[in-house]
Amino acid sequence: MAISYTKRTLFGGVLMASTLTTMAYAESSKPGFTVTPSIGFYNTDNDRDGGNDQAYAIGLGYQFESPLAVEATYLHSDAHKRGQDQDINQVRMDGLYSLPAFTQVNLTPYLAAGVGMTDVDGSDSSTNLLINAGGGVKYALNQDISLRADFRLVKDIEDNYLDNVTSLGVQYAFGEPALQHSN
Repeated sequence: MAISYTKRTLFGGVLMASTLTTMAYAESSKPGFTVTPSIGFYNTDNDRDGGNDQAYAIGLGYQFESPLAVEATYLHSDAHKRGQDQDINQVRMDGLYSLPAFTQVNLTPYLAAGVGMTDVDGSDSSTNLLINAGGGVKYALNQDISLRADFRLVKDIEDNYLDNVTSLGVQYAFGEPALQHSN
């Protein structure tokens, strides 16, 4: 599958803009561990026997002194469709890349991608590899607590399903206070 010129140009522009802001971000980031409990909605592929339902997740991560962070996430959803129940359990390891923050309103958009496993218990039982990609935005309430909205596309590699997850969470940061540089 060929990537179009427009998609490559858009991706290159986002990558270049993100790279140019890395140094400014590093001055205000708070490195350390993060915990992000969240709730959301798991929307399964129409070809999957399961349905769509609420999802609950917990993410444990680490924010580096850069725009980069890593996060291990466990997600659970009880999907119901046509009288059939399916438990969806997902474990992911994701990389997050923060884009330039809108400091006047405390918003920081981010991109995310990762790999993991989905375990589906029900009529369509399976345990398969997945990849995911998406992004979201964090709203900083203070230096330690942020509200986080996230959207992910989740591709089941083996059975070729494309699910999506929309979630809202609260991210708690544990670490040293961010260094403030004076000019």
